[in-house]
Amino acid sequence: MGYIKKIKIDKNKKKVVSVRVSEIVIDAFNSAGVEAKEIGYEFKLPDIIEEALLNTLRELRDETGVDFLKLERFKYEMNSLQDKLQIDPKKRFDFNKLSNEIKTQAFNIGNMGESVDIDLMIKEKEQEIKKSWNEYIISKKKEKVKNELSQLQQENNQLHDQIYNNYKDGELYAKDLAITEGWGDLYDEAIKESKNTFNKYLQDHKLQINNKKEKTERKPVFLSYSFTQKKLKEIHPEKTDKEIQDIMKELKEVEGQINQHLVGQIKSGKRKDKG
Repeated sequence: MGYIKKIKIDKNKKKVVSVRVSEIVIDAFNSAGVEAKEIGYEFKLPDIIEEALLNTLRELRDETGVDFLKLERFKYEMNSLQDKLQIDPKKRFDFNKLSNEIKTQAFNIGNMGESVDIDLMIKEKEQEIKKSWNEYIISKKKEKVKNELSQLQQENNQLHDQIYNNYKDGELYAKDLAITEGWGDLYDEAIKESKNTFNKYLQDHKLQINNKKEKTERKPVFLSYSFTQKKLKEIHPEKTDKEIQDIMKELKEVEGQINQHLVGQIKSGKRKDKG
């Protein structure tokens, strides 16, 4: 770890208290402390006060059946657990209120002359609360899974729509439509004729194309997946087709984007030249 250090949290941390005690008693206590050290004894005021408070709480517990110390521990531990579980503010318990309810219930039982089992009362309340938290956490996880599934479904639907749109806008859709309407053979002949016309046009204008190539000052590198794949096979004959495909995978994904960007820059440059 860097500059920070994990510290141990003391659940029984001390609190400073201020009390008014008779001056004579304090003087006698201080004097006794000095003398006690000379004969091998030691006592400290904070320890004595804490022990006196604990004894008082024990006496009160024995008389009333209500263990105030356990109720305070119940509040502290359950609040800490509630924070750790990150319970929604609307679902949080008020443990001061719950502690008072247990205390009132214990006093009522004691007033009726019955024995008070404060441990059982606290344990039952803890089980009730933890059951509620468990149901809340499970519900929260279910909601999270539900939202994630909904998001995945939405993305899946968008993907299907995109695939369909690509299909509908492409030549394959037009060909399939022609086949279903009974003129698929004519569609194939039309495609063949258009390709022949296209190739003939390029052939007829080959000289003009070469002249334009020679006059072009900037010749950006135009990515060609098939050309690059062929060259890789020539340079690395030891690699399998799968290894070549893995190498080419990323290029295939960005080839169109890069080439379109290059074409856009060229067109933009021509427009500027004309301006």
